[in-house]
Amino acid sequence: MSVTLDTTIASPRLSWRGLSPSGNWRQREGRGFQLALAVFVLVFSIVPVARLIAAAFDGGLLAFWQVLDAPDVWRAARNSLTVAFGSGALALAIGVVFALILSVTTLRARTALAFIMVLSLMIAPQISALAFKTLAGPASPLLKLIGLAPSPGTPNPMLGQFGIILVMGLHHAPLVAITLASGLASIPRSLIEAALLDGASPWQVVARIMLPLLRPFILTASLLAFVAGVGNFGIPALLGLPVGYVTLPTLIYRKLASFGPGTIGDAAAVSMLIALIAGAGVIAASLLLARAQNRLESEHRIAPFWTLGRWRLLLEILVWGFVALTILLPLASLVATSLVPAYGVRLSLQSVTFAQYAEVLFRQDLTVRAFRNSMMLAGATAISLAGMTLVSAYVLDRAKPKMRAAAFTLIELPYAVPGIVLAIACILLFIRPLPLIGVSIYATPWIILFAYHARFFAIALKPVLAAMAMLDQSVEEAAVCDGVRLGQRLRYIVLPLVFPAVFAGMLMVFLLAFNELTVSALLWSAGTETLGVAMLSLEDSGLAAEAAAVAVAASALVCVLMLAMQLMARRLPDNALPWQALAGPREERRG
Repeated sequence: MSVTLDTTIASPRLSWRGLSPSGNWRQREGRGFQLALAVFVLVFSIVPVARLIAAAFDGGLLAFWQVLDAPDVWRAARNSLTVAFGSGALALAIGVVFALILSVTTLRARTALAFIMVLSLMIAPQISALAFKTLAGPASPLLKLIGLAPSPGTPNPMLGQFGIILVMGLHHAPLVAITLASGLASIPRSLIEAALLDGASPWQVVARIMLPLLRPFILTASLLAFVAGVGNFGIPALLGLPVGYVTLPTLIYRKLASFGPGTIGDAAAVSMLIALIAGAGVIAASLLLARAQNRLESEHRIAPFWTLGRWRLLLEILVWGFVALTILLPLASLVATSLVPAYGVRLSLQSVTFAQYAEVLFRQDLTVRAFRNSMMLAGATAISLAGMTLVSAYVLDRAKPKMRAAAFTLIELPYAVPGIVLAIACILLFIRPLPLIGVSIYATPWIILFAYHARFFAIALKPVLAAMAMLDQSVEEAAVCDGVRLGQRLRYIVLPLVFPAVFAGMLMVFLLAFNELTVSALLWSAGTETLGVAMLSLEDSGLAAEAAAVAVAASALVCVLMLAMQLMARRLPDNALPWQALAGPREERRG
């Protein structure tokens, strides 16, 4: 293939078969790709959601209401709303403070802080719950080491409503901070500089200019934290179920475990209730964010302007102390728990052992199989979504704005709804053999693979779509004039330019799918256990040390992959990585 570049190609009067550079060659080709995108949206978004709605209202509104009008559903709904509001408020307070500190102050090591915060979000919620559970209980190796462990028999303070709210709030705080980072990026730098030149103090700039402008983003972040709290399964499962504190997601889990009559129908109705609550929050957040971004747009993100002077060291001690207490210390407790021969044994040089790691990584059938299954499912999802997102981003980048927004909304739907809802939709969709071919994928790894594709399609697509929007069209127009077909242009021109974004999307999908629990907890069967399911099973069986070893191994892999993504950050579009957006623009991070 040869691509000819000359002065006529750059000319605004270029014509190829009667088309100008801004002509309709982009719309006239790629019908096959458009059809492929339509199939992706239909199969992974529309069909599962439609099947769930049909099952939830199969008996009409009266039957739907009869399922919901039950004491256990009302109690679970009340608990879900309580922990969602409580954890959302905590996440909002922490996220706002951290986002402002990282954006406006001259704090050092901002990228490292942002990285650790996002790491706590990327680590699976059930791992965060297990970390706090091992830290605060009477058997805590770290508390035993310093003589502060509660007396044997003392209830673990992390079990129940308080622990769920605390752990969930800390886990979702980075989500709030990342959302606010987009708002901070849209505040014009010139506005801040003008206020400072006019004599305003940094505190006045934050209180009287920035916070009022950030109100829509703060409200959006609070809604997203609320939605995440409503649909969270891992944290209530580990910290609520042992003491009988049931939320809507764990209620569905219990209903499906009972195998009683009408179980699937009841689960579909409860799932629909979760979807309605979460959907209302997501729609409201999307509308607020769209309106806020339309009002505020800036090419230059604000630079840190609050010079801390002699107070900088004190603020750094406070910030890093909070991070150490809420993120690093629980993870250290998890490591300590995995290094003792049995849960509750005092940690010392004599008691340290790696036997738990040898057991879960090499000898125990359940965990070895779970690691293999998670690797294969997450890897297959990441690789196949790479091809899907390349085609989809190419089509969406050339689509009209309204069509692009509608398509991306549908693609994002399976990720926006709680994972437990998607799992029920997949069960309903595949519990019977597939039409025409008569083959069932229910209780096979294929149903988990389908659910992962539906759930993480939007995650893989975002960085690729951002990279596609940055491409210079003149290069591709030159190839068109030289007679290069669409498939060749995609392979030899587009793919090399956007490959870093494709690879970043693959790694992000692998990170999320590898530790996933919410979807696989309902879809696994004997032989298809995933890592999240294995860890939950070990914890339920009282094998806390083995569960901790699994959690540490999984968290270490997440950290390594995030570091790999950080190494390639300079080849990615701005804000393609979440901690990149939180830490600020590249030129500021270099400074």
